Amino acid sequence: MQRCDVLIVGGGAAGLFCALRLADLGVSNYLLLERNDRVGKKLSATGNGQGNVSNIHMGPEHYFSQAEAPQLAKILGDFDEKCLAEYFASLGGILISDDVGRVYPASRQASSVTDLFRFALGGGDVFRLGEKVLSAERRQNGFVVRSEKEEYVARALVLACGGKASPHFGADGGGYALAKAFGHSVTPLAPAIVRLKTEPAAIRGLKGIRCDCNVVLVRPGKPGGKDSVFANTLTRGDVLFTENGVSGDAAFRLSSRVREGDELAINFLPGAGAEKIARLLAAKAERYPQMRAEDLLRGVVHSAVGRAALRRCNISPEERAEKIGAKLAQLAHSLTWYTLPVTGTDGFANAQVTRGGIPLSELNDCLMSRKTAGLFFAGEILDVDGECGGYNLQWAFSSAAAAAKGVAEWL
Repeated sequence: MQRCDVLIVGGGAAGLFCALRLADLGVSNYLLLERNDRVGKKLSATGNGQGNVSNIHMGPEHYFSQAEAPQLAKILGDFDEKCLAEYFASLGGILISDDVGRVYPASRQASSVTDLFRFALGGGDVFRLGEKVLSAERRQNGFVVRSEKEEYVARALVLACGGKASPHFGADGGGYALAKAFGHSVTPLAPAIVRLKTEPAAIRGLKGIRCDCNVVLVRPGKPGGKDSVFANTLTRGDVLFTENGVSGDAAFRLSSRVREGDELAINFLPGAGAEKIARLLAAKAERYPQMRAEDLLRGVVHSAVGRAALRRCNISPEERAEKIGAKLAQLAHSLTWYTLPVTGTDGFANAQVTRGGIPLSELNDCLMSRKTAGLFFAGEILDVDGECGGYNLQWAFSSAAAAAKGVAEWL
């Protein structure tokens, strides 16, 4: 049996940062349990390996949660993106932002973030690797935590063991069972920042094509009613067509809001409306009346996108421009409002984060349980997930900082 003041379950971004902040606050007698053979496995792969750790446009409006906005804003504000940059600098690293606000280490290597954290924690003395936690309970002498290898007793317990997304990094949702054992509830769970599946016919011939697009989310109305475009869902970014749907940052940003039966409406020509495109195509058709319909779209959109739009408008690629006539307006509309019915997602196996988790209403502002004193939470296990672009890692760091402060004060 091993004893310590604080036991942190989970060696990901939140667990590592909680350990760092505890050390800063003078709490040295802690241990971190990680089921993988190394800490920071998922952190080292974030941002396609480049380490998108935060965003300069921080705020609760970029998050999805049942939590009250003031509580969420306080946790994010107490340790925001500016605090993170200063802290990173104190460890000997530099953070930079790109033209859309995403924050990366200057090295553009996510693994360097993990390495800096490990160095600051003094190597492996505080880590217990290959430790899958099986149970946790509160006793008079503290928390008793059992893993496959050992039994631990601690005065305070921090659950930072992630959600269900990306199981290849070691996440299996086991933290929810630990939380439920202490009387906590779990909101409905769903994959987020994940590839979307669409009707096959809508993306035929587009596999591997990447386009810079405007995309909005549409929820079809009742028969005879109007479709509704979700407010504040307009996003611009890459759409990457896959074998069974769409990926890319634009799709990822909308994935938290999408449900089966919704549609993505894509504008392949951001900044241009259907009327402008129709006039351009009409002028081109007038100048080249014998031009094939497929060639009419060259220099306008990717040829594969052009063929898909023609197919949707029942226009043969070989049809001459002079015969298309009234269908030019329909074709222009298709290029600027190309709808893809969503049939589902690629699931937790390919998701970057989990939507849902332990409700913040069951915790105080330092993320200590209102049900069990000395029990704290941080990171993805909580009912908070952010948009694509560094928001989820910032939540991991902000929530870990809040939990560490709470632990230090409680001890």
